[in-house]
Amino acid sequence: MTVILMQIIIGLLVLGILVLIHELGHFIAAKMCGIRVLAFSIGFGKPLFSKTVGDTEYRISAIPFGGFVHMAGEHADDEHEGKENEFTSKPVWQRAIVAVAGPLANVIVAILLLWLLFILGTRTQLQIKAPLIGTVEKESPAFVAGLEPGDSIVAINATAIHSWEQIKNIFSLRGKSYSVAFFRKGVKKEAHIIMGSEKSNELPKFPFAGLEPVFPPHIGEISKGSPAEKFGLQPNDKILAIDNISITTWLQIPQIVSGYDSLFGKMQVVLQRSDSIIIITVVPAFSEEHKRFLLGIGPQTETVKYSAVQAIPKAFEKSWEFTFMIFDILKKLAQRDVSPKHLAGPIGIIQMSGAAAMGSLQFLLNFLALIGINLAVINLFPLIITDGGVLLFLIIEGVRKKPLTLKTQLLLNRIAIAFFIMLFVFVTFNDITRIPMMFRLFAK
Repeated sequence: MTVILMQIIIGLLVLGILVLIHELGHFIAAKMCGIRVLAFSIGFGKPLFSKTVGDTEYRISAIPFGGFVHMAGEHADDEHEGKENEFTSKPVWQRAIVAVAGPLANVIVAILLLWLLFILGTRTQLQIKAPLIGTVEKESPAFVAGLEPGDSIVAINATAIHSWEQIKNIFSLRGKSYSVAFFRKGVKKEAHIIMGSEKSNELPKFPFAGLEPVFPPHIGEISKGSPAEKFGLQPNDKILAIDNISITTWLQIPQIVSGYDSLFGKMQVVLQRSDSIIIITVVPAFSEEHKRFLLGIGPQTETVKYSAVQAIPKAFEKSWEFTFMIFDILKKLAQRDVSPKHLAGPIGIIQMSGAAAMGSLQFLLNFLALIGINLAVINLFPLIITDGGVLLFLIIEGVRKKPLTLKTQLLLNRIAIAFFIMLFVFVTFNDITRIPMMFRLFAK
């Protein structure tokens, strides 16, 4: 529970930073256009802290699920005095700049975060980049569909596949089914993967249909005082077999070791060390923390870094990928290929933000960029009370040469507010029902 509480506290801070960036975009643009800003608030509801500087009241409010910039004459029900520094007194193009500035700030910061991520590099388990299947989990959708280790995937849903990153991105969209084209021993075949039913909104048991890539079975690190150190295993050793079971991918190793039975005595491990083949007998140790037998070895990892110049196109490419994912998910929601139960609200985002912040710096940078781009894109949708809604009103005003009547604007705003309240209740219910699963996931 202490870990979960820390995740929530840190998550609130992370979300607050993203909101601050968004509102700063509006704030700076408004000031540059000569618009009087009445209030700048992080959060909604009753102000916990406020300080007035010039014409602007700066607030930190009680409900940390967003924030706002209130400009003079901005809302339909505001008092309009016709002063030059009011929002509605400015030309349409200036008001449009102010509306776009918030999402634009999120996109710019997201690209900068991704640029920094690619410069710092990411440390990941060494794997074969080709889309070759390393393992297929038993009883998984891929297992039921007949896919096997060694199959080489060439297409999913008619999309050509060149890497495992593509495969994971496609399955992360949580479709109901996938047509997979693959080669097996030189013969092209096709399998139809049917994902699990959406009777609950828990996290999926097999997020990638039970498929995993080939991770070379080379030892990267050995824990001090572990059975591996005691019995003479060394970094860079390649594990060829364990108890007469041929090893082709790292993921086989923990599965075999965790099933060790002390009644059978020592475990025989066949290693390749340089040009020699070595046979070593070891006795795994039971870990109370992990509740299974371990050898105390870790896989080889790699860190991929880019120069400051090389990281620029990579950052733009990744940001575009995040943007495309949003529209792809919306398309699948409309086609009912993805369940609305998977939508996350403020509670879910806060907890995931906290978990990301408590992980590696690279994971946090990637997550912040993803949420930042999500925030930017969704805010540009023409949903009346979003920035996109403001732009919609401005387009209508530009075409009509006059704004909509006050009565019409108020009516549309009330309808939009009612819609967002219902959406907020729905996604919050999703988040609450997922909390037990989140406890299990992030407590590991």
